Amino acid sequence: MKSATFGAPALAGAIGLALTAGDAMADPPPAGPANGPYDWSGVYVGLNTGWTSFHSHADASTLTINQLSGVNNGTSTVTVPATTVTSKPQGLTTSSWTGGGQVGFQKQLGHLVLGVEGDMDAVGGHSSGASSYALPATALTTGSTVSVDRFVNPQWDGSLRGRLGLALGRALIYGTGGLAVADVHDATLYGYAPTVTSAVTAANPSTTFGPYAGYASNHSTLPGWTVGAGGEVALNRAVSVGLEYRYSDYGHATYGFETDAPNSVSEAPRIGLIDNQVLAKINFRFGPGGF
Repeated sequence: MKSATFGAPALAGAIGLALTAGDAMADPPPAGPANGPYDWSGVYVGLNTGWTSFHSHADASTLTINQLSGVNNGTSTVTVPATTVTSKPQGLTTSSWTGGGQVGFQKQLGHLVLGVEGDMDAVGGHSSGASSYALPATALTTGSTVSVDRFVNPQWDGSLRGRLGLALGRALIYGTGGLAVADVHDATLYGYAPTVTSAVTAANPSTTFGPYAGYASNHSTLPGWTVGAGGEVALNRAVSVGLEYRYSDYGHATYGFETDAPNSVSEAPRIGLIDNQVLAKINFRFGPGGF
């Protein structure tokens, strides 16, 4: 589900099916209410594929670094307290193809079309960003650095939205908005590289001190909101195709990261997520004159 490569072939096949259905309906239709003005009312199900761009923003946070400690410096074993550093804000962006499906219901009242729709899509791509910080000298080191490599990996997104549209015969334009959710894997790789004093090297001739690395991650489903607009064109009574744009904001969440490695690093950054999405859609309708 990580990759959305299934979306384009599935949509292409569905469009082929729709065109075949359209050809089958080219013969003069029998008389009856199904052949009156086009009605967008009814239940529909469909497929979608397109492009999505996720942007993740990590606010500044406090890094707590357990520096090299409990080591003999030639005179005694030295205990070094933890050091704190304020990390920089960081923005990460990833873009990829996406694909999935939707289901909905609409009711046409004159030219006004009211509806509700839910969808779910697999998304691909990941983003990463790195930063590093210098640490002050201690009784055991002349200086050290800590590196922070962040990774954001969206898995899927979904929404439940209202729709308000204007019917223009076989064309429909609409606005949409409602609840959005996104499933995201956030991770951070921390590196700690101390430079020990000559006294520590002399007192511990066969010991290597670092660099040390640790990894921490968090998997969460974030709730938010989404708003957008789109349009559809009916190929026949049963099938329509369309294009939709949506902006989604999944708010901010605080993540607790802590490594298990010696000389560990911990923090609790506040990370936010938004995305922009463009989807091509095909819908199969079960309303008046549909399947």
